[in-house]
Amino acid sequence: MDKPRILTVAVVGAGILGSRHARVFHEHAVTRLVAVMDVDFELAEAVAAKYGARAYESMDRMLETEKPDVVSVATPDFAHTQAVLASVRNGCDVLVEKPLATEVGEAEAIVGEAERTGRTVMVNYSQRFVSDFVWIRNAVRSGAIGMPILVQSEKFDTLYVPTEMIGWASKTNPFFFMNAHDLDLVSWYLESRAVEVYAQSVSGVLKAKGIDAVDGIQAVLRFESGASAAFHSSWVHPDTYPVVAGGSLEIIGTDGFIRYSMSDRRACLYTGSSAQEISFGGAHTADERRGRVTGAFVASVDHFVSCILSGDEPVTSARRTLHVTKAQCAVVEAAQRNQIIRIVQ
Repeated sequence: MDKPRILTVAVVGAGILGSRHARVFHEHAVTRLVAVMDVDFELAEAVAAKYGARAYESMDRMLETEKPDVVSVATPDFAHTQAVLASVRNGCDVLVEKPLATEVGEAEAIVGEAERTGRTVMVNYSQRFVSDFVWIRNAVRSGAIGMPILVQSEKFDTLYVPTEMIGWASKTNPFFFMNAHDLDLVSWYLESRAVEVYAQSVSGVLKAKGIDAVDGIQAVLRFESGASAAFHSSWVHPDTYPVVAGGSLEIIGTDGFIRYSMSDRRACLYTGSSAQEISFGGAHTADERRGRVTGAFVASVDHFVSCILSGDEPVTSARRTLHVTKAQCAVVEAAQRNQIIRIVQ
């Protein structure tokens, strides 16, 4: 029996998520972490040393020296594009953190270059692999609530996130940083793409702390199906709040209603004839179990690796999820211009 092919992997970005990428690829059965690259060389060295990989501060030198099969991009939101383009042009398949990019033109350039080179680029929309959200998707698609018509999605962080956890809050906004997963999930639940958006942003709290970033965004998106979805995104909850990140989801259909709470992982399904409450357990995104990372993040990496080996297109490929980036960019534009924006898909 032939041994499975071992894919060599380089991780670009050695921050919180980059460290997780490095560990998961190190622990994976058919991948071998060979390099960690970061413009902060000491940070790259610290992560690389944990897993027997080599550290680099130059993307070009890393690609030329290591010639990895796969590059996993976990840089800050605004720095994805050049890392992805350089990787595919050097013959690498790419897993990139969400959002794919923060400009439509950059996202389209990535999709175009992936198609031109024949390389796979998958966006790490790992929340599609969380059992809670798979259940919600199945409930909606089964017709349990009829035709979904209204969605309310709330996501918030405490001030710790933009003021301490990340040092680049002024180069992104909460809708890119926090709502990429939510927008992808809602599109997935509805099996529909956003076509129109109106949004407003509020500033003041962070600017008073010397951070040039909006405090929050509220957006209403119309989907091809006719459904309307309202998204709330903010990161100015006081640090006394009991969790760093929280949120909720409501989906109203013509025949029923689903509500989900992030804080207790509990979903309620109400129809005209019954009421059901579900409590979810087990691993969520990236939990520690028996000395290894487990959960949706690992499942997403598994899917990516499987697609590389089989030649199949990932369910969250850059091409398939380009519409999410377009909608995110439209939300930001609508908030800046204070007008309704049509989304060209």
